[in-house]
Amino acid sequence: MADGELTDSPLQDQRTWRVGVGLFVPKFVPMPAGGGLPQQLDFQSRMPAQARVYGDLTVAIRKSTRPPSPVVGPRLDVEEVLLVTEVPDVSDPMSAVVACAQVVTSIVDQMSFEMGAPLAIGHAEAIDVTPPVTIGEHRTLGLYASSPFDQNARTVEMQAIQGRILGRLPDHNPISDSKTTAVLRWFVKALGTQFLHDQFIFLWIGLEILCDASDVRGLEPYRCDCGHEFGACPDCEKPTTKIVRGATIRMFICGFGVAPEDAAALWRMRQMMHGAVRFDSEKLERLPSLLQVLRAVVAAGLKQRLGKDTGDPPLVAPSGLSIHPALGLGGTREITSSDIDPL
Repeated sequence: MADGELTDSPLQDQRTWRVGVGLFVPKFVPMPAGGGLPQQLDFQSRMPAQARVYGDLTVAIRKSTRPPSPVVGPRLDVEEVLLVTEVPDVSDPMSAVVACAQVVTSIVDQMSFEMGAPLAIGHAEAIDVTPPVTIGEHRTLGLYASSPFDQNARTVEMQAIQGRILGRLPDHNPISDSKTTAVLRWFVKALGTQFLHDQFIFLWIGLEILCDASDVRGLEPYRCDCGHEFGACPDCEKPTTKIVRGATIRMFICGFGVAPEDAAALWRMRQMMHGAVRFDSEKLERLPSLLQVLRAVVAAGLKQRLGKDTGDPPLVAPSGLSIHPALGLGGTREITSSDIDPL
């Protein structure tokens, strides 16, 4: 048996994985005690090495020894550090990443909030460190070029949106209607981010503006918590119908040729904005496909308000090919001292 080779055993599939996540942290420039501008721009770290225990996981912050990331480059105002933890009793690198995802993303969100600056998640890797292990052994590795976590879910569109190749000054400017201007701004903001959650929220705001400006109104009678409906008041017999937000939005979406079941799914996905759907929930599996439907509806509604034909650019399809840029690679590499140092 070669040195470091793992023998078959009933516990072969239950491994321990060292998961490392790259974090890009903004630095700061100390300001003079007496006020005013600093004499020189001396960018200093805001992220010391540290460790804490969260339930069954120990999580550590370590200074990175890697060359500057091609994502950030040699920037003086950003530092790359590593967030490291160990995940026991899972069989493969992706399972290890999934097992620690909730802890890792919660930590990053809380630290971003407390520091008043977004900590960006870069690469991630998971390497098998199941004991006994020594420096120099070749162990299984999973490497992810960008964040594999659900809160950073993103896609690169291949066919769903086709815009004008060469820019052309618009026929009419400025846009006088404030609602149309707002929808246009939210649509452009959605174009400016690859993150699916952000795109959905920006486009949904635009959708609600379009819906409110339309004549579509979903009316339903009063319904008790028990489910019974009262079409009229028992005393004065006046109808109890009122405008219902969900029904109105769904009717508006269906007005653009969307199937009722897709309109209902979009409304349910909207609850993500209010915390009813976790960012790492299985309910978000349809987010990429529903996002394309939502974008097509907002684009169509915006063209109507701008007086454009449906065939004018951009051409936005309710479905199409997209790829996830968080490519993963599998293989092996040698164990180094940092892989097995205590957290």
